Amino acid sequence: MKKLWLKIGLSFFILFFVVMVMVGIFSGELMKSTYLNMKENQLEDDAKILLQTTNIEHLDLDQNAAEIQKTLDPLSDEIDARITVIDSQGDVVADTKKDPENLDNHMNRPEVADILEKGENVGISIRESDSLGYSMLYVAVPVKHQNKTDGVLRISISLESVDTAVAKLWGNLALIFGIALIIIAGISVFIARKITKPVREIIEVSTDLANHKYDSRIHGKVSGELQDLSISVNMLAESLETQMFEIKQNEQRLNAIVQNLVSGVMLINADKQVIMTNRTMYQILGETEITGKPFYEVIKSFALSQLIDATFETKTMQQKEIILYFPREMILDASVSPILAEDGEITGIILLLHDITQIRHLENVRSEFVTNVSHELKTPVTALKGFAETLLDGAMYDEALLKKFLTIIKEESDRLHRLIMDILALSRIEQNPVTENVGTVDVDDVIDQSVRTIFELATEKNIQVSAPEKTIPPVIIETNRDQLQQILINLLSNAINYTPVDGKVEVKLMERESEVIIEVTDNGIGIPAKDIDRVFERFYRVDKARSRHSGGTGLGLSIVKHLVENCGGRIEVESQEEVGSTFRVTLPKKA
Repeated sequence: MKKLWLKIGLSFFILFFVVMVMVGIFSGELMKSTYLNMKENQLEDDAKILLQTTNIEHLDLDQNAAEIQKTLDPLSDEIDARITVIDSQGDVVADTKKDPENLDNHMNRPEVADILEKGENVGISIRESDSLGYSMLYVAVPVKHQNKTDGVLRISISLESVDTAVAKLWGNLALIFGIALIIIAGISVFIARKITKPVREIIEVSTDLANHKYDSRIHGKVSGELQDLSISVNMLAESLETQMFEIKQNEQRLNAIVQNLVSGVMLINADKQVIMTNRTMYQILGETEITGKPFYEVIKSFALSQLIDATFETKTMQQKEIILYFPREMILDASVSPILAEDGEITGIILLLHDITQIRHLENVRSEFVTNVSHELKTPVTALKGFAETLLDGAMYDEALLKKFLTIIKEESDRLHRLIMDILALSRIEQNPVTENVGTVDVDDVIDQSVRTIFELATEKNIQVSAPEKTIPPVIIETNRDQLQQILINLLSNAINYTPVDGKVEVKLMERESEVIIEVTDNGIGIPAKDIDRVFERFYRVDKARSRHSGGTGLGLSIVKHLVENCGGRIEVESQEEVGSTFRVTLPKKA
């Protein structure tokens, strides 16, 4: 921008300088010419006046030469001009600067020839004087005697005075032009800055727009085309600001959508570099730095890399179920879609990874659940059918056998009933995980009531069940009383079932600042270490034959786990084979 105003100002200055130089030269030459013309006219007038005042026209030039010379002698010291009288033959009669006898014939002088030969009224010539040796201005007028040209009166002056006057004139002109040029330079700079100021502001606003400063505007007052340009730039800025605001909003919305997708999203460009990912993709890949790297450096799966390469090669969508082993094992539904330009060339791809590990696990659980339910139902149904057929075949007439078979049928029916009720209970708990009927519960009271409930079951095996002494003040929590009692009854029943005759089951109660811990410990058969992590799975049994003999359905601990979690707590188990087990339930004091 500085160069622009400098160029404009310099252009104005050069233009004015050239014009003024041309005007100066023309004016100087014109004034010099005018000055010479004035001098010529002045000398002509002086010559005519001299003729009138000296009576030369009334004298014979050849016969009265001495008298004429005597008349002119006084003028030689009084004036700088040279006066010469020449007769009709060109001979010098008298001269104020030189001796006439030493001067040659002047007929060949232009100004003399103009008078004597051409008969003009005035003769003018500028040349170097042969006798004086410097340039002179010669003005000659005819000397008439009886209306006949009898000779010439010539007055000449040195051009040194003319040159001095012209030089002084040039000096004055140069001074005037110098002052004028300084003024013009200032005016040029002022005009250039005034012209470039709105242009500079337009450029600054344009630069701001290029630097994403969309609130920049032109505020200067201009007119003409610059005003139209300023209005257009301001309208462009407003339009850009509006569009960028909308783009930013859409980008934020899109980013929020992408970042909160449960599926991992990755955008890979044509150079196979990752340019965008969301949080889920970071979690799936277990990487902290992904963007800017080649995809094969962050994806630790050969099958997935092959799928991406296939998309680059075929330019078609690829989809496949892939097992990822790092950073953790998971099953992924991978979808790779190409981004194609108008010419069909691939500009990038979008990789979507959806973690379906839980879905596949649930499918397996559901399949196992159906299998287990079918198996569990098949056993009592088969027993009922077999004993009923045996009775129908004639065994019912044997009273002892009839009573035995009916007892077995009743036990299997009870077991089938318990199984169905446990399945329904588990289904209700899973479908309604939110704890209802939450209230203040005295834990000591619930433990006492639960122990009384399973007292008869414990008495059958002569198992001693000990409850903690009541605390003062009592331990109070906020939870669902029925669910808490069901948890304790299931744990106590489970402990009694897997504890041999004459065993012992103990209930402990501990209180912390914000938690209550209930422990149910037995000295039963215990749980092998390899099975501890699976005891809360549905239908899982450490020893299936012994579990069925004890009347268990395989759903008790699964129900307990769901109930504890519904109450906002957690359950843990510690066990050692042939030593016993401890189930520890930790519940918050406030729901």
